[in-house]
Amino acid sequence: MDKNIILKTEYKENEEIKNLTTYKTEGHINGAFYPKTESEFKNIYLFLKENKLPFIIIGNGSNLLISPNTNIFAISTKKLKQTIMFKNNNMYISSSVTLSQAYLEAFKRGYSGFEALAGIPATIGGAIKTNASAFGNSIFDILEYIKIFSNGKTLKLKKENIQHAYHSTNINNCIILSAKFNLNKKSKYQIKKDFSQFMINRSLRQPKGLCCGSIFRNPPYNFAGKLIEACGLKGHNQNDAQISPVHANFIINKGNASYYDIKSLIELSQLQVKKKFGIDLECEVEIIE
Repeated sequence: MDKNIILKTEYKENEEIKNLTTYKTEGHINGAFYPKTESEFKNIYLFLKENKLPFIIIGNGSNLLISPNTNIFAISTKKLKQTIMFKNNNMYISSSVTLSQAYLEAFKRGYSGFEALAGIPATIGGAIKTNASAFGNSIFDILEYIKIFSNGKTLKLKKENIQHAYHSTNINNCIILSAKFNLNKKSKYQIKKDFSQFMINRSLRQPKGLCCGSIFRNPPYNFAGKLIEACGLKGHNQNDAQISPVHANFIINKGNASYYDIKSLIELSQLQVKKKFGIDLECEVEIIE
């Protein structure tokens, strides 16, 4: 751990939660580090670990709901240097690159693989950690390996050595630095056509506005949104938080919804679905309390 690097890393004390998550709720955390280089990223991670300070790593913050009373620090990858390289059909991407950026760079070179995922507002690192998927396409479908920093060492993990399932992985206690993907050559016309169709489907099925995507994982052989709607909760409001009238597995911040407003709708959905169907809805959004 290099203390000089730590001192030079950008840091904002009492950082506002709205600057870190797509929900843009109220409140502050202890502080946020904004590393610009991989070296800064590793050193801040080691500093927080060695001093036993509670922290989270945040990319776009598109899968997070953070309590204004939490006692935590954050490492944000928003300002981390981005790298994208190609070798034949292999794409090497740093963790801070967004899925939409990955799609655009692959498209420019006539490579297919990110079309279905490009509409998810996540970084590569966040998408891998949560095994992001859309329209039957998972990021692990095209992933070959990731590079991580763990216990002071940079390691390579092949896909087959990572436990992954529907919207989950066993990637913990490390930072994802970069990844290698295997893509397919395809005509730009077809790539753009497929991407456009995915985006049209997304706009028809999913609401616009401040949210974190799907709130709950779909139970086996069922759909969380369908169950919540069957409980009569579609469109239900708690102050400025709303269970979307477009898709009941989305909770929208209509402007000034608090952490507590959104969490109350999450708990209400779980309670009513359990009561009516005997099914426990499992949160997909990570709640930091």
